[in-house]
Amino acid sequence: MKEKKIIIGRFSGPFGIQGWVHLISYTDPQSNVFRYPHWKIQKNNLWQPIQREIKKPHGSGWIVKIKNCDDRDQAMLLKGFEIAIDRTDLPNTTDQEYYWEDLIGLKVMDLSGKNLGIIDYLFETGANDVIAVKLNNQKHFIPYLKQVIKSVDLEKKTMMVDWEII
Repeated sequence: MKEKKIIIGRFSGPFGIQGWVHLISYTDPQSNVFRYPHWKIQKNNLWQPIQREIKKPHGSGWIVKIKNCDDRDQAMLLKGFEIAIDRTDLPNTTDQEYYWEDLIGLKVMDLSGKNLGIIDYLFETGANDVIAVKLNNQKHFIPYLKQVIKSVDLEKKTMMVDWEII
């Protein structure tokens, strides 16, 4: 069975002439991208390991030196590649704590049992996270707040919410 991959960042382009590349981290905080030592990139539809040698903060982001990437032309070849890790590399969650990846695809129901749709994606607003729920080609947005999310059952692939969609 193929190990599920989680995208944690991407390369955005070369930096300088010695093979350094800009890194955009999707982790929070951004430096958490370096907690995972086993990075992979997808080349020719295959996930291949890639090793970083050095990292440095740069502006509001990071630059990294990748092993065997020694000049600007080689760094340019990495531009746009997403960086992934195996799902098993993520730390275990505690009770009532979930990775967004685990919530996508769950059926959302209100307290009366009415189907509100399927979780399509989640996003941050600054104030709180928001769940985008899709039902019959329409999207509805539900705040991810304790008082709204009543239960999550990953085995049954369901989420109960105290929320009404009109």
